[in-house]
Amino acid sequence: MKKTLIYFLISTILISCSTLESKELKLNNTIAETFNESEIKDLQILFDFFNEQICGSKDMNNDSLTECYENYCSQIKKEFKSKYTFDTKIDFNQQLEIYEQLDTSTFKQIWYFGRHRIIRKQKDTLDFKEISLASNKKYSKFLEKYGEENNTIKNYIKRLKAAGDITPTMNSSLIMAYERYNLSDIRTKLMIAIHYLTINDQFFRQEKY
Repeated sequence: MKKTLIYFLISTILISCSTLESKELKLNNTIAETFNESEIKDLQILFDFFNEQICGSKDMNNDSLTECYENYCSQIKKEFKSKYTFDTKIDFNQQLEIYEQLDTSTFKQIWYFGRHRIIRKQKDTLDFKEISLASNKKYSKFLEKYGEENNTIKNYIKRLKAAGDITPTMNSSLIMAYERYNLSDIRTKLMIAIHYLTINDQFFRQEKY
């Protein structure tokens, strides 16, 4: 009886630890093979921030986190179908503060700044900074590796590399057909986090170029 109880307790602890640790990016082979230690720490900062914003906590096991992502994507789909827009649930001022915690080189492995031009009726123009996903850096290489075993991600990165940024088709796919994405996989969660952090920045940044 004692041996059975001890075995049960040890098994429970091991399973629990495994579930909790599965949200650590460094434990995923694709991520570990693509990014260096410093970059993974920065990615974890971004990932934890996004999780806290959409779930109310970053300290969740993988099952709870997956359920949160399912609810988040479902809510975005519902809002978009009724209003053709959606709330990212991300505080942009806090997002800017998170950027400050990242190494500049890590930021450049994910994003770059381009120019967004607004032409007014008076024929004058205003140029603003606009963040975009880099299509030829480590983050895109990570998506390419993941895409080798996941066709949905393969199509996502294919469009990114062709356009050099998030396209309406990529947005539509993630909003309207999120069920095709494997939300239980931490690599998908990271992709969703980076995608919506990028969209949120594009929504709210008002910085002259």
